[in-house]
Amino acid sequence: YLLCSNKKSGHIVVISSVQGIIGLPARTAYSASKHALHGFFDGLRAEVASRNIHVSLLCPGYVQTSLSLNAVDATGAKYGQMDETTAKGMPANIFAEKALDAIARKDAQLVIADDLNAHVGVYLKCLCPHVLEWVMRKRGEKALAGK
Repeated sequence: YLLCSNKKSGHIVVISSVQGIIGLPARTAYSASKHALHGFFDGLRAEVASRNIHVSLLCPGYVQTSLSLNAVDATGAKYGQMDETTAKGMPANIFAEKALDAIARKDAQLVIADDLNAHVGVYLKCLCPHVLEWVMRKRGEKALAGK
C-alpha cells in the first residue's frame, strides 16, 4: 500500500502474534520482532486515521504451521523440530476465516486463539502485570531447565 498516494481510504492488515503483546521465554527474538510491529503499526494507525486508512493487527496464538521447523535457536542454528504447542494449534484455515471476519469489521487489534491461556495472558498484561511476570518467570525457568 502506498501511503504517499492520493487514495482517500484503505486498510493495512498485519499478521503479528500473541507474542507481540506478551514476550515468551525462549522466543525472545521472535517476540521482539513482533513487539516492533505493534509499536510501528499502532503509531501508523494514529497517523493515517484522518485519511480513512484502517490498520488491523491480527494476533494469532499457536497455529498449525511449519514455523517452529524453520525457526532458529539461540545459536542461530535451525531448530528443525515441530513444537507440541504448534502441532496442537488452531488449523490454519480456521485462523484465516477468523482473520477475514476481523478484517471485514476493521478491528484495530484482535487476538485469534483457541488457547484460553493466550487470552488470559493478554488481560493479565493489562490488569495484573506482576502476575503475568511471575508466570513468565516460571515458564522461563522451566524452558531453561529443559536445555
